[in-house]
Amino acid sequence: MLPLLFLLCSTLNFMPSESTSPPDISTKVTYDPKSDFYIASYSIGTPPQKVEAFIDTASDLIWTNSKTAFKSASSTTYTVLPCSDKKFCQKLPSNQRTCKGKDPKCTYTIKYADGASTSGVISQDKFTFDADPGQSSSNIGLLSFGYASDVSSEHFEGKDINGCLGLSGIAPFSFITQLGIQKFSHCFIKSSSKSSTMHFGSKAVIPAKDSIPLVDTKYYYVKLDGISVGDTKVNYKTQPGKIYVDTAATYSMLKKAVYDPFLELIKEKVAKPAEKNPPHSYLEYCFKATKADVDKLPKVTFSFATNTVNVAFGNDVTYLEFDGGIWCLAIIRSTDNESVLGNFQLANLNVGYDIAGKKISFTPANCA
Repeated sequence: MLPLLFLLCSTLNFMPSESTSPPDISTKVTYDPKSDFYIASYSIGTPPQKVEAFIDTASDLIWTNSKTAFKSASSTTYTVLPCSDKKFCQKLPSNQRTCKGKDPKCTYTIKYADGASTSGVISQDKFTFDADPGQSSSNIGLLSFGYASDVSSEHFEGKDINGCLGLSGIAPFSFITQLGIQKFSHCFIKSSSKSSTMHFGSKAVIPAKDSIPLVDTKYYYVKLDGISVGDTKVNYKTQPGKIYVDTAATYSMLKKAVYDPFLELIKEKVAKPAEKNPPHSYLEYCFKATKADVDKLPKVTFSFATNTVNVAFGNDVTYLEFDGGIWCLAIIRSTDNESVLGNFQLANLNVGYDIAGKKISFTPANCA
């Protein structure tokens, strides 16, 4: 989920200390159907307090909701950063930092592109991650994060959402840059009754044969070479351009020049009349069909790395079923000039991020 000023934020750069080795960390990931977020679990404070936060590869700030989870008064290691702090507070963009000069607290407000917002104070405390069976928990030390006193509840209303784990490559606030993590991977399961494991460090799964170059390691952009529906390629007048991975975006979104010819080819291949009253206005093509009909439809494939790596999406993550036998295309039109790979299409894909090698991989997997 991109902050409104993500282009300005991306100018900040960070290199971890060469004397510090990034830790190996694992965390359980579950799906929250109310919010359509994927949730990571960890603890903050001394003694540790459990936090459930949505995973966001397109934002930097780690933040925690003070009203629903972590209570700072109960932690002996909690501190608030002053506005004068140069390492973190003064690195906030001017439209996000709301404190001035010698103010004792570093206050902030962040507004996301979809209208969501959070505000609070930039703080520090110990973070702890549960370990694999048979191993001790990983105490990774002090991290800076937003202790949010105000959160737009209509955007973060899932039962398990206590905050955000920001995983972009933007310094100095993201989880990745604070720890100097060079690799991580996730494998999402779109089921609230099952879980998977997200790995940071040496256990990250990044198959070389499925890897493609990252155009940008601040936000995880790759070059999209083309889209096919079955054996037919979408006819583009110009190259589709870049697309970035956003685990906090529900659906993949394509900019207008990419979406219009793609939608026309989908309609041609599905060959069913469009429903006049779709369940949501952003779902532009809905039709009546049985599950057996949908299973037989040609698959959508995104091609990367000069068409040498192809990612074919199952029809269960290309189309979304509603009541009354209505199915809708779950790849939607972008509201700006950016294309996004959202979490609905990332289910049952192992996605590996090799930040040091500037590569990302997409591998079909049974994530359960």
